[in-house]
Amino acid sequence: MFAQSALLERAAAWVRGSGSQTTSRELVTANPDFFIRNHFQTPQISSGAWNLEIMGLVSKPGKFSFSDLLLMSPVRLACTLECAGNVSGGKGVGTARWSGVPLAALLKQAEVKPQAACVVLHGADSGSGDDVPPGTHFARAIPLEKALSDATILAYEMNGSPLPAEHGFPLRALVCGWYGMDSVKWLTRVEVLDQPFQGYFQQKHYVATERDGATRAVTRMLVSSKFLRPLPEEEIHDKIYRVEGVAWAGEGSIAKVEFRAGSKEPWQTATLESSPSPYIWTRWSYDWQVPGPGRYTLEARATDNEGNTQPMVRDAGRRDAYELNTIQRVNVSAR
Repeated sequence: MFAQSALLERAAAWVRGSGSQTTSRELVTANPDFFIRNHFQTPQISSGAWNLEIMGLVSKPGKFSFSDLLLMSPVRLACTLECAGNVSGGKGVGTARWSGVPLAALLKQAEVKPQAACVVLHGADSGSGDDVPPGTHFARAIPLEKALSDATILAYEMNGSPLPAEHGFPLRALVCGWYGMDSVKWLTRVEVLDQPFQGYFQQKHYVATERDGATRAVTRMLVSSKFLRPLPEEEIHDKIYRVEGVAWAGEGSIAKVEFRAGSKEPWQTATLESSPSPYIWTRWSYDWQVPGPGRYTLEARATDNEGNTQPMVRDAGRRDAYELNTIQRVNVSAR
């Protein structure tokens, strides 16, 4: 279940980026209002007793204490995370400014062996369930290339504060551009392998399944968008109403967002409020000239820089509950 103390739309705040290359404003989700999706109970970890082990196909395996990581040169980046099962227009998406260390820096110190192919991120959280073997820990693997990316870090700070316990304190992975399950929380081990990882949450969950039984891993976030205003069933009294929302495209960037007030109306190009960038959502707006009193179904769709556009309907062949990036529809009344 998703847990939020308030609506994302009410909790978001404008902040200015601190990097020298950042000139646009970012819509950031406050920590208490960032979505939460965990498979097990939140582990209670003391940073003083905790350490991170680097193991597997490395020449120099070792352990890092929390203090060791704090002494390393930090990196800071803004990144949008989305749950792989987030529904169209849902609350399972948010953006924060994260601080930590590059995973690549730790792997470099450990000297990854040439035959390495993937990196497994092991979390401290564990449990069991109807189909979960007792004592199973949450773990996910990413390709070595993704682990070495500048956009993959081990984060200990969220929006300028230490990671909240429910978001992975003392350390979590942040795999920007990929769905949230790969940003493993409560990290305890980083394991380098030369073959595909066979863990429970790699093989039994987060797999796209077609009607014919064909499967593939769910990884990169698809292009998507959502309305920030109006809210569903809102009454509109303005002749010109500013519709607002956000759009994101994982490792890609947003090329355009379109809006229309009804399936028989033509699509109109919305205004992007900043220069779109990979890994982070972009705010968009459209000044809708309300035709008059009545009921309207508002729609928005985003297209990324590779030409991928949000679909109108779900692929009928899909037999899983992931990558739900169909367009959002919001019903409103004009008075």
